[in-house]
Amino acid sequence: MVSDLTLTKAASGERRIRFGLAAREGWFAYALLAPTLILLALLILYPVFSAVYISLTKTSFINPTPVFVGLDNYRSVLASAEFVQILANSLIWTVGVVVFQFVVGMATALLLNQPFVGRGLLRALVIVPWVMPGIIGGILWKLMYDPYLGLVNAFLMKIHVTDHNIPWLAQPDTVMAAIIFAAIWKGAPFSTLMYLAALQNVSSDLVEAAHLDGANWWQRLRSVVLAEMAPTIRTTILLTTVWTFNYFDLIYITTRGGPGISSHIFPTWIYEQAFVKIEHGLAATYGIISVVILLIFSTLYLRELNRAEVFEA
Repeated sequence: MVSDLTLTKAASGERRIRFGLAAREGWFAYALLAPTLILLALLILYPVFSAVYISLTKTSFINPTPVFVGLDNYRSVLASAEFVQILANSLIWTVGVVVFQFVVGMATALLLNQPFVGRGLLRALVIVPWVMPGIIGGILWKLMYDPYLGLVNAFLMKIHVTDHNIPWLAQPDTVMAAIIFAAIWKGAPFSTLMYLAALQNVSSDLVEAAHLDGANWWQRLRSVVLAEMAPTIRTTILLTTVWTFNYFDLIYITTRGGPGISSHIFPTWIYEQAFVKIEHGLAATYGIISVVILLIFSTLYLRELNRAEVFEA
């Protein structure tokens, strides 16, 4: 009969063998992941740490050699009137574009989900503004907003909304609304495609059951359709928020942040500081601040997203 000591030694040896196999498999897994981790470090971590270091230095057009100044850039930026203006512009721009892209995208998706003649052609045409390069879209809208030759003023005067030429991009009172409208035209097709795809997965049986229960059109839309589309809506809003906050080409082509700084947002202002004024430290400082703002928003949004998924489950 085998002794207890022999059984214990056998079990211990088996555990060591299993531990050794697990360790080798773990190292093998890390070896497979190593190229990807190294690439991510080079493409993400190194630029981030480099930007943080640059934000702690000061340069100028006359003296482009970086001089370490610590947190002086952050103190000067946060206390400046320009920062307040840039932050306000960025928030107005982002909220305005995201909200109206959601409204326009959802309305267009609901329309294109209905059966009518020419629906396929219209579905193909609606994506044209989104696939158009941002530079081309910016040039197009700059021409359309021209106070004397643009189609916008010509149309408004034709329908008697105004009796004079409005310099949409040349006055602070109208420039932000003008570029927000252009951005909605450019980005709403993406929301339309996302919501249209989500509509295909909404159960027609649930909609019909709600109709038989006496729910009107708005109640069916709110309680059934939008509830079924909620994950897609949340994802699309998060994506469009990040993209809009980081948008550059349409604004810079149409206004270059003007008049003054009335249409500058973080990306255009960072470009202005880095490549026009050659103040790389200030540019990096604004870049780090913009990343922090996006991280705060993304964290809050993802927390609400997780809460909503737990609640739905």
